[in-house]
Amino acid sequence: MSRKDQIEEMFLEIVQGKPYTGKPIPLNRLSIGGLAYSVEQEIKRKLGEKEETLKDKLNMFRGTALHNHVQYLVKNQGYISEYRIYYSIPHRWHYMGFENINLVGVIDLLHETKREIIELKSSTSSDRIEDYHKIQLASYMKMLQEKTGHEYSGIVVKFGGTAIAAEEVSGGDIPNYWATVVRRAIEVADRLDQVMEERDISNLSNDKPENGGNAGLYGFDNSDHN
Repeated sequence: MSRKDQIEEMFLEIVQGKPYTGKPIPLNRLSIGGLAYSVEQEIKRKLGEKEETLKDKLNMFRGTALHNHVQYLVKNQGYISEYRIYYSIPHRWHYMGFENINLVGVIDLLHETKREIIELKSSTSSDRIEDYHKIQLASYMKMLQEKTGHEYSGIVVKFGGTAIAAEEVSGGDIPNYWATVVRRAIEVADRLDQVMEERDISNLSNDKPENGGNAGLYGFDNSDHN
């Protein structure tokens, strides 16, 4: 293998990343980013059925690199990066037996003194801030308000194909956006619950622990970042 091929292979491995080797993630733990985008995407993600092409991984790599660089540049302005936040919704899973849905999100930039959240987005082709960007941000605003008792402002900043765009999500927008996320979370939970039951019924010939064992309780989340 030539040196050129070795270098190409090295960076290809960096872009493709390594398989998730952490602890199994419970099936009732859902991503705010996935729910903001679509029900179908979150279901496929939890079932390990979401296929990513090299193009998808390249786009993700570019976005992650940009996030990391921007977060580094603004840390001296009082922002906390990659702030993980959780919220639990009471919901009974009829087959799996869970009593709730645990939502998890990662806030790109949080300024606690200013009570401000910034959600970073990037694209090589579009300058448009999409509705699902605002759904994701509004959910973080709601979750943080529930956690701290304080209201937070929120702005989406997008590094687009030809420009940088910014759009604020107002407090009045939060109830409708949050209702969308909760509705989608319940739909995802009910459909995952049904899939687990159907899979166990179709495999009755195998010796499986009650409630489907590890395969039923845990999904195939290979990324915690939203």
